[in-house]
Amino acid sequence: MTVFLLTLILLTLGITGMSITLILGKNRKFPNSSIGRNQNMKERGIMCPNQEERILLKKNKNEHCCDCRQA
Repeated sequence: MTVFLLTLILLTLGITGMSITLILGKNRKFPNSSIGRNQNMKERGIMCPNQEERILLKKNKNEHCCDCRQA
C-alpha cells in the first residue's frame, strides 16, 4: 500500500510540475503531436494514417475504407 501511495504522489507531482511549466512558461506552446500537422513528420515522409489509407485506396480504385468494405 505504501508503494502505491508513493507512486501516486510522485506521479501527481510530476504531472503538476509539467502543467505549471506549460501554463506559466514564456512563449510555450503545447507540442503538436498530430502526425498530419507535424512538420518534422512531413519532412520524413510520414503521413496521417487516414491520408495514407485514402491514397492507397485510390490506387486500388476502391471507394470504401477498410472498415466498411462491402463483400
